[in-house]
Amino acid sequence: MPMMDILKGKVTLQDWAFVGVVLAVTAVLFVSFYFLAYTQQQHAIEEQREYLDQVSRELAAAREIDDNIADLREEAEEMDYLVNVFEERLPEEREIPSLLSRFERQAGELGLRVQLASLPTRTADNMEVIPYRVTARGRFHDIVTFINMLERDERYFKVSDIDIGEERDRVSEAVFVLSTFRFVQRDTGSNNE
Repeated sequence: MPMMDILKGKVTLQDWAFVGVVLAVTAVLFVSFYFLAYTQQQHAIEEQREYLDQVSRELAAAREIDDNIADLREEAEEMDYLVNVFEERLPEEREIPSLLSRFERQAGELGLRVQLASLPTRTADNMEVIPYRVTARGRFHDIVTFINMLERDERYFKVSDIDIGEERDRVSEAVFVLSTFRFVQRDTGSNNE
């Protein structure tokens, strides 16, 4: 009974060896636990922290995208509105002759004589440009009023290449290009090759 001997105060070399073996086994178990269990847990905790940091970064990026999506959607709505307004102002092809007749009538009401001549139509991207060469004769002030009226029409027209001659005997001649536009739908059907 080595334990009884220790309590009686008699410690032998065998007792010291037993205590040393118990301490060594305890130390080995502690070191093994530290390296096997504790370091593995620390490694797992570090992996979880890295994963959490990655998820936090991805969440921040997703929030930023979400904020930008709201702005982009608002911008897209504004663009759709502007395109719709623009399209409403573009005359349809069948309306153009009646619009030109209306302009000739309005020019006549201002005391102008107007001649309209078609110019070659141009297509760029999805836009068709339909130009007319306009020659207007009358008082300078009336010609300028007529040009302003064309530019402020409810339909979208562009006045360009204006050349207004000097007024002689209360008559001036203006030559300019009046263009209107229309969107062209591209054929997106399948090609049979």
